[in-house]
Amino acid sequence: MAVAAGSAIGQSPSDTAPFVYLPEIPNALVLNGSIDFRAPLAFKRALQAHPETQVIILQSDGGSVQAALLIAEQIYDRKLSTLIPEKSLCASACSYVFFAGVNRLASGQLGVHQISGSEDIESAQLNLSDVIEMLSKYDVPPAVITRMLRTPPKDIYIFNPAEISSLKINRTAGTMQTTSPPSAADEDTAKQFVLGVITASSLPKSDLLALTSKIYFDDISFYGTTKSKPDVLAEKATYVDRWPMRSSVVQPDSVVSSCTAGRCRVSGIYEWRVFDPKRNKRASGSAQFVYEIDMSGLRIVVEDGKVISRQKNGER
Repeated sequence: MAVAAGSAIGQSPSDTAPFVYLPEIPNALVLNGSIDFRAPLAFKRALQAHPETQVIILQSDGGSVQAALLIAEQIYDRKLSTLIPEKSLCASACSYVFFAGVNRLASGQLGVHQISGSEDIESAQLNLSDVIEMLSKYDVPPAVITRMLRTPPKDIYIFNPAEISSLKINRTAGTMQTTSPPSAADEDTAKQFVLGVITASSLPKSDLLALTSKIYFDDISFYGTTKSKPDVLAEKATYVDRWPMRSSVVQPDSVVSSCTAGRCRVSGIYEWRVFDPKRNKRASGSAQFVYEIDMSGLRIVVEDGKVISRQKNGER
């Protein structure tokens, strides 16, 4: 018979909901339901009732971002494993919990999307900063983060089995990333990665530089000149300081992706807008982009492009 995790003396099932203990699954707790503001304390109570826990089984459509990150940190600190069983769904904020596992296995559906825009802009940016910091800490592949950033809040992107494998979403403690030859899925993986990079260009400065430091090679061909990663970061920081508000939208039909010998080239055209409220200056236009990606670690080795058109308003 299934027994709630709160079966310890002095606790009721509501004390540990949405976490449940099932005697037929030893050494495990089940996250079954939405993650609300009470969930981190409920998780702590459930672990106190069952300190032998080694695996967190996930079935949740998400919930509070901050609550999920607090739960994820407990999982990470305790070196617990995470599992999405077949026919189960772990989506939205639940994905942060999944990625925190020292071992993680997605046999069911793993879904991601952007943080909801229902909150004020400052709160949303702080939440996004926390999310990127934690996902980087959990060694989440950059391509997964960019896919998350590209999926609107009202949608959920479900990773298919091929992506689960190629993006190395599943993990066993101590495993190393290995170089594999290009596959038929590489072109789409590279395309989605670059589209995510372009979308992420609108991130706040600290988040953009943190992401850039993870996804760029140590030495990069940067607009025709070989530069070190610190030099590229410095240039991007200068640009962000000049234009604090930025947005880029890719023309989907313009994107071309091709791969050979472990490297993929992605090119296309995007529309861009920038604005500096302090100077009350703005500009917009279209530009061509070219990226080359090292597929062994999904890192950028070439960034190039040129402005096609530009409209100015008070900018010299």
